[in-house]
Amino acid sequence: MKKPNFVFICTDQQRSDSLGCYGNTEVRSPNIDSIAEAGIRFDRHITPMQICSPSRATMLTGLYPRNHQLIINGMALPEKVPTITEILGDAGYRTHGVGKQHLQPLLAPAEHNMPDSRAFWQSEESTNWNGPFYGYETVDLLLGESDTAHLAGHYANWLNENHPGAAELLKPEHSSEQPPADLDEIWLCELPVELHYNTWITNRAVEFLQTTRDAAQDSNKPFFLFISYPDPHHPFDPPVDYAKKYCPEDMPLPAVEGDELSRMPPYYGELYPKGQGFRELYWAAHADMEAGSMITTEDISDASMRKAIAYTHAMVEMIDDGVGKILNALDESGNMNNTFVIFTSDHGELLGDHGLLHKGPPPYRQLTEVSLLMRGPGIAPGVTTQALTNHIDFVPTFLELAGIDTIDMQFDGQSMRPVLDQDAVEFRKYNFGEYHPAAKAELYNQTVSTTKWRLTQYPDRPQWGELFDLENDPGEHFNLFNQPGHSEVVSELSEILASRFPPQASVDNQALCKW
Repeated sequence: MKKPNFVFICTDQQRSDSLGCYGNTEVRSPNIDSIAEAGIRFDRHITPMQICSPSRATMLTGLYPRNHQLIINGMALPEKVPTITEILGDAGYRTHGVGKQHLQPLLAPAEHNMPDSRAFWQSEESTNWNGPFYGYETVDLLLGESDTAHLAGHYANWLNENHPGAAELLKPEHSSEQPPADLDEIWLCELPVELHYNTWITNRAVEFLQTTRDAAQDSNKPFFLFISYPDPHHPFDPPVDYAKKYCPEDMPLPAVEGDELSRMPPYYGELYPKGQGFRELYWAAHADMEAGSMITTEDISDASMRKAIAYTHAMVEMIDDGVGKILNALDESGNMNNTFVIFTSDHGELLGDHGLLHKGPPPYRQLTEVSLLMRGPGIAPGVTTQALTNHIDFVPTFLELAGIDTIDMQFDGQSMRPVLDQDAVEFRKYNFGEYHPAAKAELYNQTVSTTKWRLTQYPDRPQWGELFDLENDPGEHFNLFNQPGHSEVVSELSEILASRFPPQASVDNQALCKW
């Protein structure tokens, strides 16, 4: 019997409630929603760290960042760490990656010879290179996102060689609608949709699936296809054709409850200085600035916030159109019935909630809880689950579904097969995560969450803490850490953290650059 295939679709910085199947009534995402309709929707799935590279490395290794040792964006995943692509490749799978990988630093110096870095693409070795890469037999790489996607990688080469000068249309300087002064990362992308990096990623994925068409009825290799879109990560710059589908005035404002940040640790408004354009500050990549680029929204107008939300929905719809083409290509290849299709994101986005934008050290649910949709052989349609699952669970799950013995392998996660089979068992009682700071050691924090509570502690700052009652305050607006009557809960969950997930702020890996 032929082993199942895997089509794993990942977006960047997309919160789960940005999809129709999770209750969003403004966005249009019928193709992504169809995965939930044909399979299972996970409502309590998290990433153990809300930063790109650590989260992505966890998806490929089944390990917490502390154990795969890529804990900040400026590090690379050590090649000695086994990945699912290596394991599946050894088991006879064809493995291919399309789009953003981000397993190595974008700004890594040339001497490290890392294909995920811009410097590599200035070398002779990059000529005609398309793998291998961390277990992928072949890759079509996109580096960065938005107006920098044309600087290096396979997409950049394709765009610049086939459409000279078109890359300029990615930049805000060429937008027919100039960025607002209070948030200069909002603009209309004038690059035609057919030349956009999301379209290129979709087309490369479809081309790969077309090569599997003749293999559908014979014994040719099963495949693992990882498709990674760099949107809806900021800046908020969808192509004009998608942006015009959403009216900013119709967007609800972010969820903010009074002076809620006054009940949080005091660093929240101190990570990025004010009075400077965000894009200039972001690309300066100052070493003393924390990862995630989290800023407060107190100086951003309601009009600009509504536009950022509308443009995020536009980017999601563009991705959704791509997912529709990918699903059609999979169906036309004859492989749909023997393929597991997975949709998720590396982490979320605050998008104004709590008076904050982007991502950063605090593990708010808008950052850590992401969508997870799965359809495939044996998965019943239209199922939802409240199981506490985690990115660490992907690798053991996929390997079990592929029929690969994992008895001699070490993972931090566990197979989600009981959830997929709807076995009436508690999958996990506690979900763990941690944030490894890039600049300020005191921001290292650890989190334990249950079905009811989320506790976050800062080992270097024991007076700081976050405790949220997820049943009565699902949006996490009322921090109960220092409130009377909750010391027993704090104590109990603190003991769980200390015994099952003790602090580990550093690893044996080198930071090569800012990101």
